[in-house]
Amino acid sequence: MPDFKGNCSATAIGSFPHLKVEEACNLISRTLPELPCWPQLPKVSFVEEMCVQYTEGMPFFRLEPGQKRFYLETCEEGEVLESLYERYQRKDSSADSVSDKFAAGLHAMRRYFPAFPHLRAVKGQIVGPVTLAGNLKDAQGVAAFHDPTVFDAIIKHLSMKARWQIDFLSGFRAPVILFVDEPYLSCLGAAFATIEKDGVIKSLREIFDNIKDSGAIAGIHCCGNTDWSMVLESGVDILSFDAFFFMDKVLGYSKDLKDFLERGGVFSWGIVPTTSEALKDVTLEVLMKKMEGGIKQLSQKGMARELVLERSILTPSCGTGTLTIAESEKAMDLNYQLSLRLKERYGL
Repeated sequence: MPDFKGNCSATAIGSFPHLKVEEACNLISRTLPELPCWPQLPKVSFVEEMCVQYTEGMPFFRLEPGQKRFYLETCEEGEVLESLYERYQRKDSSADSVSDKFAAGLHAMRRYFPAFPHLRAVKGQIVGPVTLAGNLKDAQGVAAFHDPTVFDAIIKHLSMKARWQIDFLSGFRAPVILFVDEPYLSCLGAAFATIEKDGVIKSLREIFDNIKDSGAIAGIHCCGNTDWSMVLESGVDILSFDAFFFMDKVLGYSKDLKDFLERGGVFSWGIVPTTSEALKDVTLEVLMKKMEGGIKQLSQKGMARELVLERSILTPSCGTGTLTIAESEKAMDLNYQLSLRLKERYGL
């Protein structure tokens, strides 16, 4: 993992409710001066939905954007699969771009990243293989991760999309962080999410290995509760969790978190709530108290406060794409102000 100190800097998960890409980019420029991300805009187009945005050229994936529908179709795709595996073996992602049609914010931020005076890293994001395979279903409602050939193709395809995005973001001459968004991990153990733990770890490790091999820092985001020891076993560099609603559950894995921290891991605290109800009444003082409580809890488990602060970044608890624009801007402003206050208090 490249040497990276979080120092409680602010970034974001990815999705925004804006209908104009420039407005989303301007919000990012104002509130994420050190660790900007690029905005996903699901309200602009269905193809910017998380499970659709990275599927251009993917075998077995069928999309009907007019119906806002996608599904799995396991017809013969020998040539497409062969091409995918050949590119994967060569590590050649030149044919695996994410186009402007599918990610307007990614291409728009090309104009913004060089202008950040305090740029320390740029952040991208991609849907995780478990989440995509759990949501992609055939006509009988069977999820893609139950078909080993399809699941493996999804892992390879997303790995190549990740490599292409890292190459794209590397043009800004700053370290690249790439989050793998895996909300579906919170469903593991439920009757409709019967996937083996070893299969989850293997799929995550493969995509993280590709991210690291491309020279980037690998993060994972899960906005619900899950088996965090399993997630940490995957070799990820940054752990992004909902610290507003699930802090105690995550910090309960103290031994795993201590091991993670000692091998260079970074905590990404999703400290600002992204539900309208919680966001309505939350204040900077409430968030500061909650954040300091979490840091104290880790220090009581043998993790030095200075190291935790150095290895922490802040985000809203999830993407803000389902909020109103005003709510999204409040969440981003609170996240930035909390970052500034922590930096000032602890000399970061």
